[in-house]
Amino acid sequence: MKKKYKTRMLQVISVSIFALVCLCTQAYAHYPWINVADYTPEVGRSLKLTIGWGHSFPLDGFLKKDALESIYLLDSKGKKRTIQASSDLEFQSEESISKPGAYIVAAKRKAGFYTKTTEGGKRRSKKGLKNVIKCSHSHMCTKAVVNVGEKGGEVDTRIGHPIEIIPLANPADLRVGDYLPVQVLLKGKPFKGEIYATYVGFSTEKNTFAYATSTNKKGKGKIKILHSGVWMIKADHEEPYPDQSECDVESFVTTLTFEVK
Repeated sequence: MKKKYKTRMLQVISVSIFALVCLCTQAYAHYPWINVADYTPEVGRSLKLTIGWGHSFPLDGFLKKDALESIYLLDSKGKKRTIQASSDLEFQSEESISKPGAYIVAAKRKAGFYTKTTEGGKRRSKKGLKNVIKCSHSHMCTKAVVNVGEKGGEVDTRIGHPIEIIPLANPADLRVGDYLPVQVLLKGKPFKGEIYATYVGFSTEKNTFAYATSTNKKGKGKIKILHSGVWMIKADHEEPYPDQSECDVESFVTTLTFEVK
């Protein structure tokens, strides 16, 4: 009887440790965001930016150019403009922006596997690996709103990322105390879940946000602008990976950065 009880207790402890590790892995997973040098540049200037990488906005690491699948600038009419790397970590628009208006910078990291084991992390699926703790196949996307010159405009263009935050108002029109309405889409459909937001200067602690809310069945929610400055909104989601022998979860994360004067 004692032997059975001891075995049962060891099973419970093992499961608890596994669950705790999984929760911590999810909570402290890296995510990207766009750092624009100037969110309201004058007409005739090139756009300069970096891609933040980590879990402490706005100061952590940077995503290198080789990690990106795509990056471009989109005007209010849906026309794409090239953004190219000026170094391993820095990017800029290929041409100076000649017309005023609202623009969206959109970037997508290459999707890939990451498997955490008791011996460390591996950038591959869990097939053939021993002592696996958790495997994730991740889709990471990021956007930023830029307003060039005095003229604003609509910024609710759908990019088509696997997960995407769409601002339903231009942040240039907002002030402290206003709400920014957004819609979150997951694989093109409304996402019902939690979204988080913070601003530069609020905190540099890991995964610390100034505001949290939920989206409704239409994927819509509102972020209260508590402070002027540069903001970031984040949404993420996990679901079982289609082939459990290859990986455990499919994860999706997206961010949106913008400035409120």
